[in-house]
Amino acid sequence: MAGSPGGTDFTSALFLGQHHPSTGLTPWAEFTTGVPAALRELPASTELASLVAAQQHADGGLVARSALHGMMDVLQSLPRPGDVLLVDEDAYPLSQWACRASLPRGVRVVTYPHFRPPAVVPSNGPAPSAKTWVVTDGWCQGCGRPAPLAELQAIAAKTGGQVIVDDSLAFGVLGRTSGPGGFGDGTGTARWLGLSHDRLLWLGSLAKAYGTPVTVITGDSTTMGVMARQGGNRMHSSPPSAADLAAGIGALRSSGLPPLRRRLWRLTLWLRTAFADLGLPPMGLPFPIVGTRVGSLPLARRWRTALAARGVQALVQLPRCRPGAVLSAVVRADHSQADLDRLVRGLAAVTRDRRAA
Repeated sequence: MAGSPGGTDFTSALFLGQHHPSTGLTPWAEFTTGVPAALRELPASTELASLVAAQQHADGGLVARSALHGMMDVLQSLPRPGDVLLVDEDAYPLSQWACRASLPRGVRVVTYPHFRPPAVVPSNGPAPSAKTWVVTDGWCQGCGRPAPLAELQAIAAKTGGQVIVDDSLAFGVLGRTSGPGGFGDGTGTARWLGLSHDRLLWLGSLAKAYGTPVTVITGDSTTMGVMARQGGNRMHSSPPSAADLAAGIGALRSSGLPPLRRRLWRLTLWLRTAFADLGLPPMGLPFPIVGTRVGSLPLARRWRTALAARGVQALVQLPRCRPGAVLSAVVRADHSQADLDRLVRGLAAVTRDRRAA
């Protein structure tokens, strides 16, 4: 059973159920280099970045300690004074913070409604040759759908800019599919949508599906070369440790990933059907965070507390892109059918009064 000290846990985003005990990692001769990544990186850094880039059919990649470190480096290295950062107003807060950090450098930050980019790119004013960079999440948990990446690529192309997509939620889950049904090969939202890497600068944290806190940035060779030479976190902070890198490489090279994703797909579909049968319509497209809208935040919290009393840990979420509260359960490949049954029995009990009314 996928348990926790408080019972059956549906709050962890380790979607593929990978935990990386120390005995399962490749040994290392040095844990960290003691110097910034811009000066020297562990060979495993290049191996991990190249592995992710090759899977995505991107020219190259770099590693960063986290999605925030990576996004800060991207937005400090690429947009120039006078350029426009066109950012989704409901993008993850880390991306919003990184965009605002570009303002002192003379970069304009303009927001657009969630997943509804403007038909006309905002004027670059006195710098008509300036570029427009579009910043978005790849997958939105709030509404359960992907960003309109093809439309965003077309907007960025008009000025020679790029789409900067934080795909940390979908990386390892969604990816290129070989037929109807299934999450795909885990290479990310763009590949799941059937898109190329053209005009795309992609960031994906391995901290969720792959269970290790390291981020990979992929893109074209020119952009990767610029970023490798620039300062930012690559100059002023320590790079990912040997343990982070070993866990990431081991996770990506595991032969067990396809069956884990197939199991995750089956469990997700089963739970979505069970939610619907209880009169709790699941939100959005199939994804291993199964949520249903609840009438009020206090009610959602009462349901979560009642579930916890029955040994089931669930989430209450407040989506940035939608009003109201959502009660959610995060499905993992290491959940058993008994775990899901326990959740559904608990939901049936705690929502019984609502259905009776």
